[in-house]
Amino acid sequence: MSDDISAQNFNLESWMNDLPPQLKDVPLIYLAIPGSHDSMTYGITRSSKVAPDAEPILHRLYPLFRGTILRWTITQASDTWQQLLIGIRYLDLRLATMPNSDNFYFTHGLYGEEISGALTQVKEFVDKHPGEVVILDCQHFYGFTPRHHQMLMRYLLNLYGARLVPRQLDLRAITLNYLNRLKMQVIVVYRNESVYATTEFWQPQMLPSPWPRQDSVNGLINFLENVRRHPSSGFVHQAVLTPTATFIVLRWISSLLEKCAVPVQKEVLPILSEFSPGQPLPGSSAAGVRAPVNVVIADFVDMNDALFPRTIINLNMKLLKNPVTVYHNHG
Repeated sequence: MSDDISAQNFNLESWMNDLPPQLKDVPLIYLAIPGSHDSMTYGITRSSKVAPDAEPILHRLYPLFRGTILRWTITQASDTWQQLLIGIRYLDLRLATMPNSDNFYFTHGLYGEEISGALTQVKEFVDKHPGEVVILDCQHFYGFTPRHHQMLMRYLLNLYGARLVPRQLDLRAITLNYLNRLKMQVIVVYRNESVYATTEFWQPQMLPSPWPRQDSVNGLINFLENVRRHPSSGFVHQAVLTPTATFIVLRWISSLLEKCAVPVQKEVLPILSEFSPGQPLPGSSAAGVRAPVNVVIADFVDMNDALFPRTIINLNMKLLKNPVTVYHNHG
């Protein structure tokens, strides 16, 4: 299929920079961008401690069933640098404090790594790849006080500085060409009210990320087919299955990779390959009309030679055939 060949032609490491020139004038919120779900769980290991976002029962079960719990907690095998190299441009961050420490940690029921290593890798990546833009979505904060938010925001401001893309009233003015000219490469979405004082970070409503809460492929496909989005904001399609406690107990000796990530790649990704990026048109909220994709996230994004990011990046080629959905920025 010719569409598959064009995906192979992309150098995943620099795919934004390598997009056809006319797509660099398309608003970022109308491009298809691959992301990873619970991006930092690769840092969870057998020595990880139970974190503040854990279900209470985990405290009792973890010492007895450590291996099983790890298999159902870890959602990514590749570290931050590897994810960026295979084209991932959106990272889903869950953050927690630790008692008697001023450091911040990634979390998903269990503590992952302290945050500075991964976030510094993002800075090194954008420094080496001037045409690429990375979205950091600070999704959840566990054990945070107002002081912790101040510390974290100051850390992010100091780390990325002039590379940060400040929020704007009209997100449609933000294109790759626009960002390249200004040498801005990092978008931080900060999903907490603390952000309203800081124009350098994007507010949650600028990139809605509705959680499907589905443990079946059919339920997930139905959710993705019928989700709605606003034309003036970005959007995250979460192509992930969420196992319930019962789901896990019935598949105790298996893993999230085998029972959630593999079925999504086999059965949901082919459906997603029929979606298109672009501008949500007036009246497109009617039943049966799919919302255009922007960010799409999945578990274990490196599977099968990075088939997931390749598929999502390739959706952008549809904008060449159907340019009516492109908003032209005259700014």
